[in-house]
Amino acid sequence: MRFHDSDGAYGGYWTVTDLSKKGLVMARAASGLEFLRQNAGSDSEWLRRATIAYDSNGDRSSLESGVHAIGDIMRLWAAQVEAGVSRLPAELGEGVRAVASTELMGQVRLLIVDRDVHAAAPIVLAGAALETALRGAIEELELPIVGTPGIAAYSRALRTGMLLAKQDVKDLEQMAGLRNAAAHGDFESITRERAGLMEQQVNMFLARLRDLLDALVAASVGD
Repeated sequence: MRFHDSDGAYGGYWTVTDLSKKGLVMARAASGLEFLRQNAGSDSEWLRRATIAYDSNGDRSSLESGVHAIGDIMRLWAAQVEAGVSRLPAELGEGVRAVASTELMGQVRLLIVDRDVHAAAPIVLAGAALETALRGAIEELELPIVGTPGIAAYSRALRTGMLLAKQDVKDLEQMAGLRNAAAHGDFESITRERAGLMEQQVNMFLARLRDLLDALVAASVGD
C-alpha cells in the first residue's frame, strides 16, 4: 500500500498501489480481526478498537487506512503480550507452558491451513506462544531478568540459569527475528512456508524446554 499526504485539516490516507489486490487487502483485514477475536478476546478493547477503525475506514480516510490501522493495533497487542502487560485469555487458570504448547500452537496450526489467513498471523501467534512458554519457565524457576521483558531477556535469564545452551539462545533469536518481521508488517519476506517452519521450530523448542524443566525437577527430587 501507499501513503498519501493530505493538504487539508486531516492527516493522510492509504491506498493500494495495485487495484487487483484490493480484495487481498480486505481478506487480510478479516483475518486480522479474527486473529484478535481468538487471541485478544471477543470482548477485548483491542478487538473493539480494531473493528471501529475498520468500519470507519480509518476515521473516514479510506478503506485501506482502516485495514492499516488493524495492523498497527495487532502490533501493539503483540508488544503488550511480550511485555507481560496483557495476558492471553487462554492463560487464565491454566499452566502457562501448557497453554503455549497446546492451546496456542493448536491455533497456529489452524491459521496455517486456512488459506484466507495471511502467513504473518500464525507467525505472530507462534511467537506469542514462545514468549508465553519462556515467561512460564522464568516464573517456575523464579529467575531474575535483566532489561525489558521479552524473548531476548528471558533467553538470557535461562542461559544464565544454565537451563539453555548457547545454540538454544541462537535459535530463539532467529525465531524472534521472524516474529518481529511479521509483527512489523514486513510481508514481503513472509511466506506460508516460513510460517510452517516457524511452527515446527517453536514446537520443537517447547518440547525441549519441557524436557529440560522435567529433568531439572527430577534432579531436585533425587537430591
